[in-house]
Amino acid sequence: MSTLTQPTASNAIRSQFLRNLYGRSGILGSLLALQVIGIALSFSGGDGFGTSDGQITINVVDYSANPVIGLTLLWALISPLYLSSRESLQTDFTFPGNRMTRHCGNALYLAALVLTASLVVTLVQMASVLFTLIPGRPLLLPDGGTGHYVSLFAVLTGYCLVLSAASYFAGTLFSVSRIAAFSLFALVLVFLRVTAVNELVSALFRFAGDGPPSMILLRCLLLTAFFFLGAIVAGSRQEVKA
Repeated sequence: MSTLTQPTASNAIRSQFLRNLYGRSGILGSLLALQVIGIALSFSGGDGFGTSDGQITINVVDYSANPVIGLTLLWALISPLYLSSRESLQTDFTFPGNRMTRHCGNALYLAALVLTASLVVTLVQMASVLFTLIPGRPLLLPDGGTGHYVSLFAVLTGYCLVLSAASYFAGTLFSVSRIAAFSLFALVLVFLRVTAVNELVSALFRFAGDGPPSMILLRCLLLTAFFFLGAIVAGSRQEVKA
């Protein structure tokens, strides 16, 4: 005699997370590829300048993780569009679970990748400084010591989470109704048109970018939760077509 067991919500979320991790390797692979490109650009040296006075010549080269940061932010903006697509929904619904557990599993998966990506960027920033330890070349370290790298990790994590959540919400809304997505986009454009765009953008940046890193991270977490809740509400109307 066989019995059917209903999977718990925690098991369904865990299954969704593992399915993303092992079954959608392209998302992780794209992150690794972009960060490898950024690392190569970082270690090749950034902006620099030189000056000379008589027989003394000074050349200054700035090594930083800026290329990795930019490519990581780009990945955070693009990759969630695949997870929130209708094709992804059709695949996910061949396994036990519901819309809520699917969104929670996707959110945890994106959060785990964001934390990993931010850690890699922080380590690259540290390595780019160590890369300049060549005999005969003086080294200027960033201000703040260890706190500088902790701040970088916290702020980058917050910004990547916000971009991922906003992109996930946009992809979910587009998969539900293209008309609704374009209508919302049009409303945003109209709103920006009739308001002071510079003041609005400045207010958003002040909200998410002012204050100590801990406050920036907290504000970004609030915005992230808002976008993911919006995706859950919008995703409740997603349909699976045979």
